[in-house]
Amino acid sequence: MLLLTFSLFACQGIPENVTVVNGVDANQYLGTWYEIARLDHSFERGLEQVTANYSKNADGSTKVINRGFNAEKQAWSEAEGKVNSAIISLNG
Repeated sequence: MLLLTFSLFACQGIPENVTVVNGVDANQYLGTWYEIARLDHSFERGLEQVTANYSKNADGSTKVINRGFNAEKQAWSEAEGKVNSAIISLNG
């Protein structure tokens, strides 16, 4: 429980010694991004050829589709989500 409490407070706000970049155009990041290295995440474990595709929804929000190939199952795995606008608003 102590670890959970600490982790909740440790992730609030911008860390010290980190400069927020102003004027970032999120539209420049739309399109397909190919993974060349990774930190181990449970949602990518066992996947190869991992990509993230960012596009605009009709309402102006940003959609992300993460996709990867599971060689053991010989099948593609895909997850769709919506980018958290609070993260983008840090720059604006």
